Amino acid sequence: MKFTPAELRSVAILEGLPEDHIAWFSDHGDKLELARGDHLFEVGQPADFMFLVVRGSIQRFETVGGETLVVATTRAGDVTGMLPYSRMTHYPGTTVAAEPSQVLRVRQTEFPEMLHVSTEIGRRLIAVMTDRVRGDVRLEQQRDRMVALGRLSAGLAHEINNPASAVRRAASALSDQLAKLPPLALSLIRHGMDEAALEAVSRWRNLPRERATADASPLERSEREESLAAWLESHDVPESWELAEAFLDAGITLQDLEGFRASVPEAVLGNALAWIGGGYNADRMVAEIASASARVSELVASVKSYSHMDRSPEHKETDVRAGLNTTLTMLDHKLKLKNIRLTRDFAQELPSIRGNAGELNQVWTNLIDNAIDAMDDGGALRVEAREEGAWLSVRIIDNGHGIDEAIRERIFEPFFTTKSVGEGTGLGLDIALRIVRTHGGNIDVQSGSGGTEMCVRLPLRPA
Repeated sequence: MKFTPAELRSVAILEGLPEDHIAWFSDHGDKLELARGDHLFEVGQPADFMFLVVRGSIQRFETVGGETLVVATTRAGDVTGMLPYSRMTHYPGTTVAAEPSQVLRVRQTEFPEMLHVSTEIGRRLIAVMTDRVRGDVRLEQQRDRMVALGRLSAGLAHEINNPASAVRRAASALSDQLAKLPPLALSLIRHGMDEAALEAVSRWRNLPRERATADASPLERSEREESLAAWLESHDVPESWELAEAFLDAGITLQDLEGFRASVPEAVLGNALAWIGGGYNADRMVAEIASASARVSELVASVKSYSHMDRSPEHKETDVRAGLNTTLTMLDHKLKLKNIRLTRDFAQELPSIRGNAGELNQVWTNLIDNAIDAMDDGGALRVEAREEGAWLSVRIIDNGHGIDEAIRERIFEPFFTTKSVGEGTGLGLDIALRIVRTHGGNIDVQSGSGGTEMCVRLPLRPA
């Protein structure tokens, strides 16, 4: 089945061509009638045809992260499939008619004659292919960023969950502890303690702020805690085994307890120590909540600094040390997951540079993430930053498997990757190199069986 020249004359990409050129497409192309949902070609199928949509529209579907998505729509007048001069060997996705459509199909073996008959159609198809390559690169860049964002988000959620859980646990324990203190205080008031006894209780309540806990080994600490618990239990102090840890953290010894015993009536000794110990525990829980909340704030600040949500895309004075630190914070979950030993070696007086902090953070993320992936569990990662002449140099050094010499020259090529399907797009290093070059710098690679060193050099005073 064929299209007539009249049917093809109004198609956008053929518009204005001489009649004999349009007649060539009518004679050499096949007419395909597609109902909605009909498949034009399948993913992985050999790319043997060029398709020109005459009426209707078709959509290309690809699987991204386990989900099937529409990645391109070809409408009437547009071209898809294999194009002249393209290196495509197989179709990258499955293409389906989005509505009743008519498509002109031209076999790849007809391309030489087609280009001989009409050099103009060749120029138009080259323009189409150039636009398609740009679109595919943008799509892959977005996909690479989304994959990276997904990994960072998962790690950040895990990092935030830990302090958030600690806040919940400490708040619940603090509520229980505070509920125990009023009855104990009431019992002390009822016993009518004299001024000296009240002063002793008040002094002991404030003791943790005046004394530091002595350093001790885990074994020594355990032995001291057992001794304190036994003394408290022998003097009828409520929940003595739970309070022993609080007294130990306050630096209290058995001699201190004997001294306190001599300063208060025996009848109130147990409740007085329980009230003091309960206050110590409450202070410790408040400190835990403050520490966990500070960790959440630190993570949120790192995200803000990492993404630079409040910055313009212009090149400004940029603190590379801060960018490296926030990036390492964002990737901390991956380091912990593989038990990687991290060493930071930043020069004390590290100058700032003119740059885009958000883009540079993307460079550090790609390079450090690759280094982590290259190492086995228990690996070692070293991140260095220092001034070297007219350059600021950042070195990311891992003790992973290294980069095979046969592929070392290709690692910065777009879409080249050694990772398994679905684990990488092959754009990470390409993006990193292009960002560094827009800053007037470069990336050097040294790699062997003992690991890899990526050195990013950025000019201190850009031209």
